[in-house]
Amino acid sequence: MRQFELHMKEAFLCYITALEEKSDTEHGEAGGSSHGSTEVFYRLHASRLKCLLMAADSNENEKSLAEEEALRLAEMHWFVPRNMPKSSTSVRDRVWNVLADIVSALAKCRLDQSFFHRSVYRHAQALMWAPVLCDPVTGRKEGSKSTIPATKSYHLRGLNHATNAAASALAVMGTLFEKKRSAQEYCDLAKLIMWQRFSHTSFNV
Repeated sequence: MRQFELHMKEAFLCYITALEEKSDTEHGEAGGSSHGSTEVFYRLHASRLKCLLMAADSNENEKSLAEEEALRLAEMHWFVPRNMPKSSTSVRDRVWNVLADIVSALAKCRLDQSFFHRSVYRHAQALMWAPVLCDPVTGRKEGSKSTIPATKSYHLRGLNHATNAAASALAVMGTLFEKKRSAQEYCDLAKLIMWQRFSHTSFNV
């Protein structure tokens, strides 16, 4: 077991413990935020996303092991519990199921706290990476400009199969801004969230 997996297991345990203690009554205890349990809940599921993305961005020679490691971590803490046997499900389907569950959890953060904007940024990031997580080979070619089949996209809140992943992410991000924003401002926003490879140290929850 790698040190990363041990570190993430410890982090998940801390988040679960904080949630069980109803940390929403302890303002400011979770990351210096007054969002309480929503903050902890967000960190838990954003960390699950981090595991998936780090595996997706791993060296080809290590990708298979990295994905198994990511799934061991991410499948420990479902937002919506599942009873599907792992042995009967492919790795790609398992990754997609976890991604869909994470997106649902991130959407709940915004429902619970309307001003919890970080969950929206992370939701958009999840949609931008959806093509690669769906198919690491073909998804790499066009990145966030790829489209996802309707049979897959309907599982992910905000992902529109009729357009590309970047457009879906932009629509999610657009909920943070007034409708009167200019087309140029939306273009600038799109540039800010354009999918690209990230270093393992640049991803923060």
